[in-house]
Amino acid sequence: MTKGSEIVAAFIYLTKKLREEQKMTIEQLADLANVHRTTIGLLERGERTPTLQVAHQIASALGFPISELLQDAELINKGKTNADEIVASHINRKPKSNNLRNEDKLLSTIGIDGKPLLNAIDACYQTLDTIDEQLISKGSLPIANLVELANLSSMIGNIIGGSIADNSNGLYERNRPHTYPDLIPLKEPAVNLELKIALETNKPKGHLPKPGIYIIFRYVLANKQGNYQRGKQYRGDTAWIWEVKVGELKEDDFSCNNTEGDSGKTAVIKTKYFNEMALVYYVPELLPYASKKNGLYVGYN
Repeated sequence: MTKGSEIVAAFIYLTKKLREEQKMTIEQLADLANVHRTTIGLLERGERTPTLQVAHQIASALGFPISELLQDAELINKGKTNADEIVASHINRKPKSNNLRNEDKLLSTIGIDGKPLLNAIDACYQTLDTIDEQLISKGSLPIANLVELANLSSMIGNIIGGSIADNSNGLYERNRPHTYPDLIPLKEPAVNLELKIALETNKPKGHLPKPGIYIIFRYVLANKQGNYQRGKQYRGDTAWIWEVKVGELKEDDFSCNNTEGDSGKTAVIKTKYFNEMALVYYVPELLPYASKKNGLYVGYN
């Protein structure tokens, strides 16, 4: 069997596993992919090779770009992973609507509801995973193991800012890097929107206290399947958003000080005002705080 045919076989096996994990019948997949149902059966039995167009239609019907599944198939073929690990990662990686909170606050504050937010997080994950797959296929470590955490946070912030703009139905566009605000409104009800990101329990910070409307993401580093254990020594190599908050901040809501390792003054959002911001996305399984009450850390608003 040639390398190309081995990758195709891995691709087909992977799509079969994804179909089964999504509890989708061959007939249902065929209908969504707009191909004949016998075609799916022939492909899964290895009796037919898909055209690029058919492969694209099947991947889209399963909810994935074909490029991502082909990269996965190549990793499987190289022995870097297996189909079960990839399927578990993909299924767990999809941001879930039951993690949304206070959608009315999200909509009234920045003009978008929960679906664009979920799509933006998903698009960010896809970008990060594509980078990791390219690195791993070349024998490298994932990006989280190659760069400093401050640079990783900056990278995630830039990616998710672009993803919000792309999924905002024309409400926002991404501003130039390091330019205030991060997201520019194109039409109502969008607002000047500043984006901040922080690791684990860290409070978001910047060099200046800038008043305005904020959307704040905090993330943890877990494994590919989203299994997280608190503690620096247990950090994984995959970024997962555990919390998103929105709200308006005034200049007095920041505390300014000189922090060793930072260039000049650092403006950190005060805990009181950070806790008062509206929680709009929360994944309890990824909570990086030790003290919990009803699944939330003590003092959580």
